[in-house]
Amino acid sequence: MAWPLMLMTAAGAGLSAWGNYQSAQAAQGNANDAAEAAEEMAEYNWEERKNQESYAQYNVDVARINEESLRFFTDTMNLDKYNRELYIRDYNYKSQVEEFNKTEGQYAKQIDYNAMSATLARDEQTLWLDEQLKQAAFDFEGILLESRSLDIKAGRARDTYTLNQSDLNLKQRGKRAEFVAKSMEGWQKKLQAEGKVRAMGQAGRSGRKNRQSVLAMAGQQQSMLNSMVTRSDLSFDIEHRKNSQEYSYARQDIGVERAGLALSLRKNDATIDSATAQNKANLLRIEHQNYGADMAADNQRLSPPPAYEDLPPITPPYYTPKTYIADAYRTENKPPGGPGAPNLTAGAGLQAAGTFISGIAKAAAMYEPSAGVGGGVTKTGTSAGTSQSYGGQVSSGQLGG
Repeated sequence: MAWPLMLMTAAGAGLSAWGNYQSAQAAQGNANDAAEAAEEMAEYNWEERKNQESYAQYNVDVARINEESLRFFTDTMNLDKYNRELYIRDYNYKSQVEEFNKTEGQYAKQIDYNAMSATLARDEQTLWLDEQLKQAAFDFEGILLESRSLDIKAGRARDTYTLNQSDLNLKQRGKRAEFVAKSMEGWQKKLQAEGKVRAMGQAGRSGRKNRQSVLAMAGQQQSMLNSMVTRSDLSFDIEHRKNSQEYSYARQDIGVERAGLALSLRKNDATIDSATAQNKANLLRIEHQNYGADMAADNQRLSPPPAYEDLPPITPPYYTPKTYIADAYRTENKPPGGPGAPNLTAGAGLQAAGTFISGIAKAAAMYEPSAGVGGGVTKTGTSAGTSQSYGGQVSSGQLGG
């Protein structure tokens, strides 16, 4: 019974040592794997860091290219804007000059047109005044002719009056001479009758009666002649008054006509004065209208553009300043990797062998005759510890059996 117990004790010790060795191998493998993984991770982190630094430098290079492109684009835009502003300024200045020259030409034409219109209006006004003056002259000549006609008419009326007066005077004197002749003839007849009566030698009453009869006849005839003379004188007085009245009426008519001619003459003078004043007013209005038209034309003129060299300058664009972009940070030295795996198996084989040998020795020791079975079991149980629980169980079983 001692030999199997010894073998079992030695086997237990060997298994325990082998288990410890396997555990050390497994721990060493895990440590090696962890160290290798840490080394690979360090290598990956280094490569990733370099990749990030390369990408950062790439971004810097791209930013520099973009900055240069932006500067070129900005400078080109500013130059184009500057050239466009120059072109617009030149175009506007050319347009202003052309517009100014155009308005000046229009102003000159308008001034000439205004002058022509004023000249035409003055010529028309001169023709109008000439017509008015000619009409006034014709009217004045008509007045003169009418005045001359009135003079002739007045002379004719005066001559007619004078002739009528002379004719009436002659007729009146003829009538008076005729009456005188008849009176003389009656006187002679009276004398002859008286002579006949005296020749008859009658005296007394017959003689006186005959003489009275002759005187009565003579007186009657003389009375008739005196009455005829009186009536004739009255008739001639009436003719004289009639002639005077006709002459007076003719003179009054001529006076009225002369007053009408005087009125016509004053109207003619007033017409000339009015035409002259109207002509002066019309000429003044023509000048006023011409001046107003010139002012209106002047108001349409444009102010002359400034000299080209006096135009406000357009500042040339400045070059866009270059932006300096620093290089991305670059790690020069590679950082150290992780620590290597510890050698967990160093001495593990020797330890396992020692443990195995120690177990065999303990089994051999248990086999000594001087040792009691119970004492050996107790020793083995106390020296094996927890790791020798399998051997102890076997011993206990054996002891119990």
